[in-house]
Amino acid sequence: MKTRSALTAVLAVSLLAGGLLLAAGEKATLSGEVIDSACYIKSGAKGVDHAKCAAGCAKAGIPLALLTDDGKVVWLSSKEDMESPNEMLTPYAGRKVSLEGQWFERGGAKLFAVEKVTPVPAK
Repeated sequence: MKTRSALTAVLAVSLLAGGLLLAAGEKATLSGEVIDSACYIKSGAKGVDHAKCAAGCAKAGIPLALLTDDGKVVWLSSKEDMESPNEMLTPYAGRKVSLEGQWFERGGAKLFAVEKVTPVPAK
């Protein structure tokens, strides 16, 4: 019985530790519009008419996000720790961009760590 309890404890600790480790992300490229997450979620605000407000919100610390072409909101981070992606994304608020980076996921939440931003020319 002691062996079974010890094995169960080891298995539980292993599963817990595995859940706490951040797995290496999968490289990807995404495209969509840079949005201010608060205004978009609260009122659907987006586009060039909202760019000035989105830039102001970003400077106030509200996270910028990406609204993909299929209508999904992607939460963004910098590839570096203790750094916000807002500074590199603010010039593109309300505009379409292509982002290169890595996907990370924990507890069902997904995050895209941005490495490079490229503006997409307007059509």
